[in-house]
Amino acid sequence: MQRKTTPLMRHRQIQGILQMKGLYLSHSSVYHHLKSLDKVEPYERRPSPLKEPRYSVWRRNIMWGCDWTKLLISHIRWYLIIVIDFFSRYIVAFGIYPSINASHVKHVYVAGLKTQGIYKSPSLPDLRTDRGSPNTSWVTKEFFALMGADLSYARVRRPTDNALTERFFGTVKQEEIHIVGSYPDEISARYEIGRYIDHYNTHRPHQSLWNFTPHRVHEVNNNTLILQELNDLKHRSRLARKLYWEGRQG
Repeated sequence: MQRKTTPLMRHRQIQGILQMKGLYLSHSSVYHHLKSLDKVEPYERRPSPLKEPRYSVWRRNIMWGCDWTKLLISHIRWYLIIVIDFFSRYIVAFGIYPSINASHVKHVYVAGLKTQGIYKSPSLPDLRTDRGSPNTSWVTKEFFALMGADLSYARVRRPTDNALTERFFGTVKQEEIHIVGSYPDEISARYEIGRYIDHYNTHRPHQSLWNFTPHRVHEVNNNTLILQELNDLKHRSRLARKLYWEGRQG
């Protein structure tokens, strides 16, 4: 009867209504009963517009993300600023400063261009940032306009617009910054974080990159070739297991 009066409700909601009326059935019992009556319909959640990123990249150095996070040096607040490639999640440049202003945003972007061997427009990557004052200042805007590069701002309350940058910060905090707690001095902080970033780029497999490293994906620069490499690896592994068990049985 409940299904007839509330045809759009899911089994968990029906279970809750029955419970409020003094009749307890588990939600699985309600589900199996509805399924036996062929009353379970396919259900897909509506996608949230907050989860729609405002970018599409198909190779390296099309779009970079830039942001900064806090760390402690001698128990005093400093900042780690990074530039990450949105295609490969490769950290192309970083800096550590006691505060962040427009000059630091400019410096880390130029450092990234040098590491990638990029020197002129139109091959300059877009830079995705939030709307913090160092990013929206007249100095920063003028710099990118003169460079011929696009300064792209994340939308308000759209964390997915710069999600890869934030995801890296979550990783580096858990695996490096929060473990150390407070670096003894600036030199130690630059060395240790630089060492971690090198490990992240070249040795740490990333689930969203099919468990390849950012360096490998950045180097190959083609998702089709990366997937082919993965399929070849699977084929070789299956063949090796087959030969192993055939040898054991023989």
